Amino acid sequence: MKLEHTSKSDLTKILEMERNFENVEFIAPYDLDRHKKVIQKKDEEHLSIFDENSRLIGFVILAGLTNINKSIEFKRIVVSEKSKGFGSKAIELIKEKCFQDYYCNRLWLDVFDFNQRAIYVYEKLGFHKEGVLRECIKKSNGYKNLVVMSILKREYDERTAD
Repeated sequence: MKLEHTSKSDLTKILEMERNFENVEFIAPYDLDRHKKVIQKKDEEHLSIFDENSRLIGFVILAGLTNINKSIEFKRIVVSEKSKGFGSKAIELIKEKCFQDYYCNRLWLDVFDFNQRAIYVYEKLGFHKEGVLRECIKKSNGYKNLVVMSILKREYDERTAD
């Protein structure tokens, strides 16, 4: 598995992944123009996830790359094939990139509190719950809570030292 900078030619497939019924309830899909803007920004990184056969199977968006506090937001991950370990492997690659390439001190994310599958994976991979943003996102069926989670550089180092 590998992460590569997203090319504009990947965006059609990425838009399909976002709008898939298995993903759409857990994110706020971007339109094509918004994805293109992320690709061009200095403070954000849009990465495509490829499997060992070079098939595009997902994508990740990171934000805050130029944050003076070295705190990077793991803004989005979407994987097209569930229950195959691709998401966990991609998250491990993201942590490596953020802590080793960007020298960040804190990698954080938010996740809907009803997305227990994702919360379980994040905790298994070393993220800690920091708190809840109550009813901060309006969805078609009402306001939803977000759980804020993070992993620190020293925690990452401890996990990778084993």
